[in-house]
Amino acid sequence: MRLEGQEVVSSDDHKLGTVVAERDGCVIVESGHMFKTRHAIPNDFLHDVDGEIRATVGKEVVADSPKVDDDTFDEHAVKLHYGLIEVHVVDPDPDEANAETDGVRHGIDPAPSQRLGTLGGENDPSIEGPSELDRADAPTYAAHPHMRPDRSTKPGEPR
Repeated sequence: MRLEGQEVVSSDDHKLGTVVAERDGCVIVESGHMFKTRHAIPNDFLHDVDGEIRATVGKEVVADSPKVDDDTFDEHAVKLHYGLIEVHVVDPDPDEANAETDGVRHGIDPAPSQRLGTLGGENDPSIEGPSELDRADAPTYAAHPHMRPDRSTKPGEPR
């Protein structure tokens, strides 16, 4: 089915714009009257419903997606935005050689332990309680009797 020239409506019933091109598994939708913007929407999120092209995402999701400049866009960034590419963060294998595990084997603390060590470590009063600035500011603002608003009378009433 050719989509170029058709209007696209979001899942929250907002007009997203007109399809101006199809490329890399996405349609490029142009919106705006004076200040036109273009966004790519993956075909996976578009469906023909009673002759109307509907997106299964809301207007805000499309508005926050990477913009298309001169019909070029970063396909990877678009797919990542729409959740079509998973990002996996993998903890290092403790049996495999890497900077952190190799350092531990040679008696070198890993970076998080080093950072904690520079702060003094556990039970260090400088990181376990309020800073000196917090203590110094408390009487100046919160505890100073002249800084507290007088709520004994309503505004406009004589004291």
